[in-house]
Amino acid sequence: MTAGAGALWKGPPRYEPQTPWGAAATLVATGVVAVGPAVFALLLIALAGVVGGPDSKLVRSGADFFSLATPAGVAIALLIQAGSLALVWLLAGRGGERPAVLRLGGERFPAGLYLVSAGLLIGLTAVLELFLYTTFEIDIFADTAWLQEGLNSPLALGTALIAIVLAPLWEEFTFRGFLLSALAKTPIGFWGGALISNILWTSLHGIYSWPGLISVFLAGLILSWLTWRTGSIKPAIFAHAVGNMTALGFTYAFAPLTV
Repeated sequence: MTAGAGALWKGPPRYEPQTPWGAAATLVATGVVAVGPAVFALLLIALAGVVGGPDSKLVRSGADFFSLATPAGVAIALLIQAGSLALVWLLAGRGGERPAVLRLGGERFPAGLYLVSAGLLIGLTAVLELFLYTTFEIDIFADTAWLQEGLNSPLALGTALIAIVLAPLWEEFTFRGFLLSALAKTPIGFWGGALISNILWTSLHGIYSWPGLISVFLAGLILSWLTWRTGSIKPAIFAHAVGNMTALGFTYAFAPLTV
C-alpha cells in the first residue's frame, strides 16, 4: 500500500507501538547500544598502548585515533558506528518482530513525502541555528570542527559514510525505533516517550555548543513527528541523512580552513 505525501498532514497519525520489550529493559539496552561500542573501542586503544609500551609509535600517535583525518581515527569511528547499528539490529529482532519494533514495515511512500520531510527538518533547524548563532555571536562552525578536518583530508569519504549513512541508521533505529516503541506503550504515550528518547539522543551530542544542542533537540522532535504521522522510521532516516549531508556540505564549502 502506498501513502501519498498528504500522509504528513491529513488523517490520524499512523503510529502504533509494537514491541515485545518492556520500557526498563529497553532503556538499559539503549544505553548498551549507544555507549557499548565506544567503550569497547577505548579499551582496544588502551590495550594497544599497554602492549606497545610508553615509547611505542602507537602511543606517541594516540591522538590519531580521535581524528577523522587519519586512517586509525576513521577506522575507530566506523567500528563504533557499525557496532551500534549491529547491536540495535540484533536486539530489535527479539521475538521475530524487528520490522515492527524498528518501524520498518507498513506503507510505502512517494519521493515527494521524503523530500518534504527532509525540507522540514533542514528548513526549521536552519532558521533556528541562524537566529541563535548570530544573535549570541557564536561560531556557526564550532559544532562541526571535528568533522572539518576529515572533510578536508583524503579520507573525506569515510567521514561522509559515518555522518550520512551509519549515524542516521543506528540513531533512528535506536531512538525513534527501538526505544520509542517501548516507551510509547507505557502510560506516558508517544509524546512522553518521544521526549525521553529525544533527551537521551540529544545527550549524545554533548560536545556541541548550547545553540547546537537546542538545534539537535528540535531536530529530534521533528523526526519524532515524522515517525508519528507516517507510522514508519523511513522518512526520519532519510531526513536525518539529508540533514547531515547538508551540514557537511555547508561546512566543507564555507568553514574557514584551520591549521
